[in-house]
Amino acid sequence: MCDGSVHPSGLVLCTDSFSVPDVVRLMNVLRIRYGLSPSIHWKKATKGDSVSARIYIPAGDMSTLRFIVLPYMHPSMYYKIKA
Repeated sequence: MCDGSVHPSGLVLCTDSFSVPDVVRLMNVLRIRYGLSPSIHWKKATKGDSVSARIYIPAGDMSTLRFIVLPYMHPSMYYKIKA
């Protein structure tokens, strides 16, 4: 719930500590099971040359995402999905 951020263009899930295959697996679940359209955004580390994969969910999918996750979220986190 807490590791992500909303943007005018969508939502970013901070999956920095996941392996790339695990990020792809999670994206496939979001696509197949929930009908979302996630993509990978690459985030370069502030120090060093490491790059991590983050899941981006476009603004057009936010109403579907809200319907899926709102019942499980703590009210203090609603701002993350503009609920």
